[in-house]
Amino acid sequence: MEESIPELAESIYRDRVLRARKQSIAERFEDGFHLFENALGMTRSGIRNQFPELDEDEVENLLRKRLRRLKQVHEHGIYKSVDLPLES
Repeated sequence: MEESIPELAESIYRDRVLRARKQSIAERFEDGFHLFENALGMTRSGIRNQFPELDEDEVENLLRKRLRRLKQVHEHGIYKSVDLPLES
């Protein structure tokens, strides 16, 4: 039978959590590194799309500027994490 989207999403999430729990600390760090590298790549692509005239050095400079800004936002507590109850 066909699962609904929320049920499918919950199943995928549960599987990912269970797989992550079985990983060693080294594997978790490696996965985190790869996620960060992918995020940097997507951000660079977004910068190139937004500013096609920039060369690679300018793209990297703008990327660093954006990362510094994210760090400032985090350090100043502008946005705070909120635990929301899961819907049943």
